[in-house]
Amino acid sequence: MLAAVRRRLFLLRPGDLSAAFSTVNATSAADPTVSYLISSCGLSPRAAASAARAVRLDSPGAAAQADAVLALLRGYDFSDADISSTVKKLPSLLAANPAKTLQPNLYFLASVGIEAPLLPRLVSLFPPILHRSVQDHLEPFFASLREVLGSDARVVAALRSQPFAIRFLPKASLFRIVPLFRDVHGLSADDVSKLVAIQPTVIALGPDRINGIMEAARKVGIKPGNPMFVHVFSVLCRMRASTLESKVALYQRLGFHKDDVSQIIRRFPMSIAVSEKKIAEVVGFLTHKAGLTLDDIIVYPNLLVRSLQTLSRRCAVLAVLRRSGKLQQQYRLPVLLACTRERFLDAYVRPHVEEVPDVLQAMNGEIPFQGFDCFDSLEKKPQLPRKKRMSP
Repeated sequence: MLAAVRRRLFLLRPGDLSAAFSTVNATSAADPTVSYLISSCGLSPRAAASAARAVRLDSPGAAAQADAVLALLRGYDFSDADISSTVKKLPSLLAANPAKTLQPNLYFLASVGIEAPLLPRLVSLFPPILHRSVQDHLEPFFASLREVLGSDARVVAALRSQPFAIRFLPKASLFRIVPLFRDVHGLSADDVSKLVAIQPTVIALGPDRINGIMEAARKVGIKPGNPMFVHVFSVLCRMRASTLESKVALYQRLGFHKDDVSQIIRRFPMSIAVSEKKIAEVVGFLTHKAGLTLDDIIVYPNLLVRSLQTLSRRCAVLAVLRRSGKLQQQYRLPVLLACTRERFLDAYVRPHVEEVPDVLQAMNGEIPFQGFDCFDSLEKKPQLPRKKRMSP
């Protein structure tokens, strides 16, 4: 099929493609709806032609109403990009009644604390929210989540992390899942609140899915009551059981025991969310090139989410400092690789830039890391030097 397409393209005369594009442009110029979508909403000619099938702005009255819709959105701090994304997903929004349909929804969302930039983000991700009834959807949505989370501020914070949750009808869902979490699986009300706060889409999970995730959590040694339980559950609910099993098996192939994997997940749940490719690459780099042990990774599992570039460049900096004799204070390598970028720069790059220019090149990736000669001098103190206080 691909070969046939290529043959047809090859047989086109030189002017055919330009003629085709000219036809699109001519259509755009001739169709007032397409022209409006391009000039006023920022859509591309192709997107405008597609959107024009869902809304017609041929009459002056229709165009004036669309102008009023755009003015209303801009009044709530929608950027041109927000408007373009929203209209592209729901062109019929331009035909809505601004005062009767859109304004009440925008006003309600703003009244509970959803303002720019979150409000435009929510609407551009899910424009139909402006067509949902305030009484039948938005008010019950916030009332239900407020009952679990305790305040509008916490509901807003939850939506900021998981904006697509606003699509759901939580009242019926919460009536189903809260007793399941509380009475069947033994979660406290506080844990349910924390879980919904960090992963509000949990309200859309069915009982079978919840039971499956609970079983998966127990298999990795996490039970309700453990301080990390809600974080582990949050990660597990975003992956299939087969994916979890595959990643656990990968860790074991890399040399970790099953109990080690459970310990890694308990300490840093995001370690199981990393792709299998990255897990293999990072563990390989840390153990084969940087000289760490599997025990080091168990103690510092957050290393697994670091990019290979970050790990390699930090090791290159330390190698340069070792060769120049500037690495006088001695610290454990895992600590140096796990600390924040600013902390690492303050301790190992900025103080040495003038005397050892190569340290900056190493940090920028211009000097590749080839490995350490030995690691004895990097394995003593487990803490970083304290930051100096700024003088007043």
